[in-house]
Amino acid sequence: MDQGPKLVGIYHRGQLIKIHFDQSKGGRSTDIQACTTSTPDRTKRRAGELGLDVGEFADCLFDGPFPWSSIRQGHKLLRLGERYTPQRLDAACQGALELDLIDVGRVESILVQALEHQESPEHPPPLPAGRFAHCGDVFAHGKGQLHHSTRSTDLTEGRKP
Repeated sequence: MDQGPKLVGIYHRGQLIKIHFDQSKGGRSTDIQACTTSTPDRTKRRAGELGLDVGEFADCLFDGPFPWSSIRQGHKLLRLGERYTPQRLDAACQGALELDLIDVGRVESILVQALEHQESPEHPPPLPAGRFAHCGDVFAHGKGQLHHSTRSTDLTEGRKP
């Protein structure tokens, strides 16, 4: 009966340096070094660089008997710091910590809602006056007359009925 793939660890002087899937049955060897280099401690340290509350949130995220199970959530938290500013992420983590809400998906929702509720100015600031600006009646047409800023010409003159 096949028990599935087995992991083979390579150690040097008692320290794990590489992990592979066992290929003794002719299967393809898969290096899972990426999983061993991205540790919860490293992720917590990088989160702490984004802000105090982000670091505290990451500490709570990895708190528990199986911190490796939250590594993907930790990576998502770090990406939120790239997508939004670290200051916004820190404020969102502060709000989540106040509610004891340790869920990265909810932190992302807080960030999105904060952007939606952010006040935008009623009217954009006025543009500076243009170099060749003309008043509005320069381009007005009415009853066969074309108005210019310097002269007015009657287009109906010289026409025969």
